[in-house]
Amino acid sequence: MQIDQRVRKVHTASGRTEFDRPIYFLELRDRYACGWCEVQGNELSLLPHPLSPCAIQQFPFPGEAEIVGQVTGIAMRLVDTNDDAPKLLKQT
Repeated sequence: MQIDQRVRKVHTASGRTEFDRPIYFLELRDRYACGWCEVQGNELSLLPHPLSPCAIQQFPFPGEAEIVGQVTGIAMRLVDTNDDAPKLLKQT
């Protein structure tokens, strides 16, 4: 994951698509999290994707949540290396 630590404030995302909304990396008391965020008063809301089964999570801010930065890039595994994927055939 690539994080721009200079961006430590949540920017409002009105009128944007889900692909344009900034994603933030958070440090919480006992874990890390990333996702869309909103700040209202002294409360930070971590917003899941609308199709996600996860609920909105809310944290006292800045007390229990710190914005480490904005996520600017990710890399992810596309194939599990431990699976039983077909092996290349040996040429004879």
